Amino acid sequence: MEHRAWVGRWRDELKGLAILWIVYYHSKLDLPGGWNLLHQLGYGGVDIFFFLMGMGLYHSLQKNNDLRGYTSRRLWRILPSYLPVLILWMVFMYPSYGLSTVQAIRGVAGNLTMTGYWLQTPEVYNWFANGQFLFILIAPLCFALFSRSGKPFVTLMILLVMAGLFGFACFGQKQLIGASRLPIFLLGMAFEMDWPISRKRGLTRAGYITAFLVGLVLLLLATLRYTWSLMDYGMYWYPYALITPPLCVGIAWLLQKTDRAKRVFTPLRKLGESSFEIYLINIWMIELTKQYEVIDWWMWILLCALNLFAGMGYHVLVSQGVARLRQRNKTSEN
Repeated sequence: MEHRAWVGRWRDELKGLAILWIVYYHSKLDLPGGWNLLHQLGYGGVDIFFFLMGMGLYHSLQKNNDLRGYTSRRLWRILPSYLPVLILWMVFMYPSYGLSTVQAIRGVAGNLTMTGYWLQTPEVYNWFANGQFLFILIAPLCFALFSRSGKPFVTLMILLVMAGLFGFACFGQKQLIGASRLPIFLLGMAFEMDWPISRKRGLTRAGYITAFLVGLVLLLLATLRYTWSLMDYGMYWYPYALITPPLCVGIAWLLQKTDRAKRVFTPLRKLGESSFEIYLINIWMIELTKQYEVIDWWMWILLCALNLFAGMGYHVLVSQGVARLRQRNKTSEN
């Protein structure tokens, strides 16, 4: 149970590390040694988000499973940040894509409803928001199955098999990037549950170490030798279902050991709190750099730094705006 407490306490710091990993992955910084491998394996940053998201949604539903309140909380967190960036992006970027009228209508509708990625509409802003929205929608059903099951382990296995079949149906398609993240999301939800076996510390730690090593070996084999399996068969992503839980637990354990110096990690926590906004701006930045062919390393460092600061600033702006708007709604209701 202690491992769950560690991850829960350092959740924002973990998200901060994840968004740094993602921004680095999306850049074209060419650093020597292990940094280059870390860059190549940068998909793992998103898996950390989905794992923590599964944890957070299970915890939220456990406290209050009212669907109306749950949906309201999720939409208030996502839409105020997502919609302004999305609308600006469509206004400025769509004219350069040469879309037909029908394609433009499909693209706009798909982006606004966060279904475009799954429905293969043209020029989707990014797959992550669409994947996140789908997982938010299915989380109450998964929670109900977990919480009402007399055999939660069997329920988890059934859900993982179904998630695997969903992923297999997406083999060779762009949708596999999102579908392959469903297992890690389900594991995040299961991680938040109380498992009696987790009280056996030695066995639990051995399980984490084994899962991490097996996942890492599979990922490295696919990356270095069986490259044909990476995109079409999801080996860029599926191994992270084994890697991410122990990775989060291990990092959280290290942070717990440095608890006296927790103020040092304040910037990391701020990055984690602003991670969604940083990600949204990062996607736009990547699209722009493709058009203007940014190649200089110093320019990439500058752009990455600007991305982080702009995302944190945008998060503060959105948070303040949402707080004022919700306060006005409460005042008008009273």
